[in-house]
Amino acid sequence: MPGSRDRAGGDRDPQPVSRRTGAGGPAQTAPADRDGGRPPGGVVRLGGETHDAILDHARRALPDECCGLLIGRTRGPDTRIVRAWPARNLRQSRTRYLIDPADHFAALRTARRAGLAVVGAYHSHPVSSPSPSPTDDREADPALLYVIASPARGEVRAYRVDRGRLRRVELRRTVSRGIGRPGPSPGPGRT
Repeated sequence: MPGSRDRAGGDRDPQPVSRRTGAGGPAQTAPADRDGGRPPGGVVRLGGETHDAILDHARRALPDECCGLLIGRTRGPDTRIVRAWPARNLRQSRTRYLIDPADHFAALRTARRAGLAVVGAYHSHPVSSPSPSPTDDREADPALLYVIASPARGEVRAYRVDRGRLRRVELRRTVSRGIGRPGPSPGPGRT
């Protein structure tokens, strides 16, 4: 898997994050099986504020896809997402995303300060269901959790890689117990 940080999480610039490169590389993601991914299962817990922040980001990015990183903790098959970190989509596309490395670094720093990790990435499907596309399946990193939002349907779903494909996993919306607010405003001209 491509990456540009050393094992200790050094200071070199991260690769721009896309569906292909994942959301942090091996040294920066939560522990997971690296030999084909963990089987789908377990539960993904997502705070209500974080859920709403992802959908709000997706709506603001229209007509393009939004993207961002997921901060939280994975224990066994379960993941708790405590914050969605909005990122700029460098592709500015309705069908693709590429996370800005500056936003990636900011998410990594925030996660580390809170004793958490970047556990995955999210993006939107602006006018379709929050189901993986063939591109999502082909470019998914088995080490990561993926959340797809559909602003058109007001729906958010979670996925993990299983046997080379993204498979839906249970997503439970919970009372927020995050680290601060759901995520920063990406800033002027950023979505």
